[in-house]
Amino acid sequence: MILLHMKRWRKPILGLVLVAVSVFAIYRVWEKREQEKREAAYQSTLRRYSDSLKPGMTRKDVEGYLTRINLKPQHMCCVSQDRGAWDDLVQIGKEDAPWYCSESNIYVAFQFASQPGRHVMPMADPTDILKAVTLYGRGEGCL
Repeated sequence: MILLHMKRWRKPILGLVLVAVSVFAIYRVWEKREQEKREAAYQSTLRRYSDSLKPGMTRKDVEGYLTRINLKPQHMCCVSQDRGAWDDLVQIGKEDAPWYCSESNIYVAFQFASQPGRHVMPMADPTDILKAVTLYGRGEGCL
């Protein structure tokens, strides 16, 4: 009797499992496509900045350009290995944060090198030279 009762539920349970697996698979494909779209947008933004701001420019020129397009960069130490100059960050996107962070932001990082002998502590000097323009992801509010 119990065996007969179990056979009756086998097909509906199998159907529910197949539906759940299918929904999960569709969600993963959709999520991957959305990530690819975001990545393409990040690359496009990076290309736009890289076309306008070339290595060798001074911080004064770079920040002047950013100000003209109504952007205020954040200064941050050490995106690059040069610890003598602050790098500038402009946020261009957000990603899903891991459980241990409150945010995961994507930035365009303008990496600068300080003039030799200009300063010992990291700072933002108008004479710093742009070395590279890159994408930079950073978790924020992390444990």
